[in-house]
Amino acid sequence: MPCEGILYIELHADDFGATPSVNKNILSAWYAGALDGVSVIANGEGIYEAAKEIKTDINRPLRLAVHLNLSEGRPLVDTQLVKLLVDKDGYFLHSFLGIWTLWHSCSKLQRQELLEQVKAEWREQIRRVIDLFFPRPVTRVDGHIHIHMLPFLFPVAVELAREFNIPEIRISREIYHLSFKDSLGFHFVLNNFKHLLLNVLAGPARKIAKDLVSPDAVAGILYSGHMTYETTLAAVKAAKKAKLNWLELIFHPGRATPLEANRWKGKQAFLARFYRAYHRDVERDTLIRIAKEGLF
Repeated sequence: MPCEGILYIELHADDFGATPSVNKNILSAWYAGALDGVSVIANGEGIYEAAKEIKTDINRPLRLAVHLNLSEGRPLVDTQLVKLLVDKDGYFLHSFLGIWTLWHSCSKLQRQELLEQVKAEWREQIRRVIDLFFPRPVTRVDGHIHIHMLPFLFPVAVELAREFNIPEIRISREIYHLSFKDSLGFHFVLNNFKHLLLNVLAGPARKIAKDLVSPDAVAGILYSGHMTYETTLAAVKAAKKAKLNWLELIFHPGRATPLEANRWKGKQAFLARFYRAYHRDVERDTLIRIAKEGLF
């Protein structure tokens, strides 16, 4: 944990539990000593295997977070209870901007109903991770695609963290850093937009979650899916320059197989491309290289 005047660097992997192959790749980094924590997708197809594998080495340190999800797979609660969140086939319907648009198109009564549906689903997601991974404690909540940072959803995440006595929440404030080699491409332009938006949302979020603990900053938004060795070093350099005490480096080192692409159907089909991206192998290799070199 962080000490005043010393930068604590946390190496963290998102999407644990999504599929067996995603699990396998994340676990390879963990066994190499390259991970401090993982964020678990409670409705993932690999959730049971993930919990079983973690329990086989209970003495190896690993911080657990619940990766609150409204955009991928099916809900854990009955679809009739979350009609505003799913399509006709029972799959989550909304992207980050999609659910924000829905919120602004809703009446006051519909907004209240939306929040109740989100709370019911997220409560079940948290409960499942706590139950499956016991006796390892859940110490943090965060959001898949940072969806928990939306201003109408963040208070729900905070309320549930308090309800389950979870002490930490990810506040997606990212310190700006550049790795010119990895700054080419349209993905970087889009990620800059999300970086700016999340940084704006981070200020009010920190006030709402004042009794919860969170890192000073994260890295892994600007270069989401492209956290190379050079990018990681650039983030750490920027954090040291800013005299931060705690930096969470967010990686996505779990790559899915072609056969697992069937998990993402309908409007979610495009997600298979992200889970199949070779950059996920690059991120896993980056983590393992960091561990071998003993950088942090």
